[in-house]
Amino acid sequence: MSTSSVASLRLPRLAVVAWTVAVAVIAGLVAAVAHYLSESNSGHSAHAMHGMQMTPAEAFTRGTGLPAGHLLGSRLLTAWQLDSVAVAVLVLAAALYVTGIALLPRRSPDMVWPVRRTVAFFAGLAVVGFATCGSVAVYDQVLFTAHMGGHLALVMVAPALLVAGHPLSLALAAAPGPRRGRLERIAQGRVVSLLTTPPVALACYAAVIVGSHLTGVMDEVMRRTWAGQVEHLVYLLAGIQFFVLVVGSEPIRWRLGTPARWLLLAIAMAVDTFTGVVLLQGTHAVAMRVDPTLPVDALSDTRTGGAIMWFGGDAIMAAVMIALVVGWLRNVDTEKAEAKGWLEQARVATFAAHTGSDSADTDVQTFDDDDAARQSYNEWLAQLDKRR
Repeated sequence: MSTSSVASLRLPRLAVVAWTVAVAVIAGLVAAVAHYLSESNSGHSAHAMHGMQMTPAEAFTRGTGLPAGHLLGSRLLTAWQLDSVAVAVLVLAAALYVTGIALLPRRSPDMVWPVRRTVAFFAGLAVVGFATCGSVAVYDQVLFTAHMGGHLALVMVAPALLVAGHPLSLALAAAPGPRRGRLERIAQGRVVSLLTTPPVALACYAAVIVGSHLTGVMDEVMRRTWAGQVEHLVYLLAGIQFFVLVVGSEPIRWRLGTPARWLLLAIAMAVDTFTGVVLLQGTHAVAMRVDPTLPVDALSDTRTGGAIMWFGGDAIMAAVMIALVVGWLRNVDTEKAEAKGWLEQARVATFAAHTGSDSADTDVQTFDDDDAARQSYNEWLAQLDKRR
């Protein structure tokens, strides 16, 4: 193996530092979990002093986190817990992103990665960290209002920021040739294309918001730690599925124009408003754990949570919509015309699927101006007509 080949296999120094830090943090998390479990078994933990036994699930996800009085003032910033699972995932995601940036000059030397994308991605990770380890997470089983704050962070704020960081574009640009081809096929394959079809993404978002808040699911989530962890993951994935169409310009099949993005946001705002109003006017309180140090009216807290969903959710969506308007006004005279709508893209993709051609090679913009493509499309329609 030549010297240049050996050098190409070496990770850049920045990537080595990132992974060294990641390994050290994960080792610290393992030690912390072992410490929490040993303290719980000996009866000296904070949970034991409150008359509670820390379960293994809580040792992994709620280390040291216990409510202490009302969630007001400085408690909003000083109340923390250690969700080791979430922190480990965040550290690995950060290391992967930094590795992509470090490999970019080697794999795509003509590309300069914008600083604003890096800032957006790490801001998204920070929001996830606060939603899983910060004060809203500490109180999320005894206060529905705190739980709702975590919801908005995980399903709206964090996904929008993470998608704005363009992690898929970075992965493609930093990947070697064969791996880049595989990633492109996955990104534009049937599964991802189906999940990111606008009606499907919107339906999943609505189902998650309505289904988790207006059914008995929320009662189970408030009582059981493992259910809360699953909920966090579902919210984050549903948010990314939705906002990849609204905020990002990732290399997936569907590319929406600005008016279509506004429409998706408007419909999502209606879903948030409906859910918030139902909770605000409800007569059934969400089941919450009772904490003797934190007397609270469960029904009042549930209704306040509904108000947070209504006004907070709509405010976040409105902020995203304003950002889209500003970006559109800034680029409307300088950028080329936007890609045709997703319905037109679906027409071309359907044609490619039924004729055996590669949809990735079919240009939506010039499809109707290509004589060969137009003739093939007309022949396919004629065959469909004969089958009737």
